[in-house]
Amino acid sequence: MVPPGLLPARRDRVTIRIGATLAARKGAVSGSQKGRHMNEQHLAAFRSSVNRCVADQAFLQDFYDRFMASSDEVRAKFNNTDMPAQKRALADSLFLLAVAVQGQSTSPSWRQMERIAERHSRGAMDIRPELYDLWLDCLMQAVAGHDPQYSPEIDAAWRSVLGEGITFLRSRH
Repeated sequence: MVPPGLLPARRDRVTIRIGATLAARKGAVSGSQKGRHMNEQHLAAFRSSVNRCVADQAFLQDFYDRFMASSDEVRAKFNNTDMPAQKRALADSLFLLAVAVQGQSTSPSWRQMERIAERHSRGAMDIRPELYDLWLDCLMQAVAGHDPQYSPEIDAAWRSVLGEGITFLRSRH
């Protein structure tokens, strides 16, 4: 879960805050940034698509239905999980990642990503790196089904942004 104050609670304000952050950073690329500089068009397309998807109440349920059906191992990982809380955490993490990919590796959003990586690591929930491929495939199927503006460009934007997060999580397994 994202700490209070890091991201606004209301999704309609998230677009404004993320957009303002991106505008403030436009053209500012530093060697200390996490990974490579995120393509601004991919980031804008990702943010817009995330807003459309999470506005659809069925989006997260569709994703989790697909994900849990993808593997017995995945289904077992969610035994005794508070699914409404899990859905909120996923939605929050999508917005968090949109902020993280445009910031410095020392930013609060990357520190929050460190906490997420720790929870998913071998020493905690032990989410094997290979499971992220299933996660991404199932999520992209849900995006395709719930974003009315889905296109190859939207798909590429999601994969670009999520790829940063997946690479980060895998590196800390």
